[in-house]
Amino acid sequence: MSSYPTCPGMSKFVRPTPEYLICPKCHTRVEIWSDEQKAKCERCGATVSRVITSCLDYCAFADKCRKIIEEKKIGG
Repeated sequence: MSSYPTCPGMSKFVRPTPEYLICPKCHTRVEIWSDEQKAKCERCGATVSRVITSCLDYCAFADKCRKIIEEKKIGG
């Protein structure tokens, strides 16, 4: 039996954590949160995007997860 009330991939959206990508333009570390797809480089203003897709891009239950994520963000 799983200890997750929902799928394990959802935790990074419900409880986001900071991650870092390298800006392709100026090579500065750019902070991006685990629930974001894009971030702006503070140094040069370039947009940095994730290359890896999330489970929300391919999972058959993604619509249910999106609804739960939105409820968690609104409800705090």
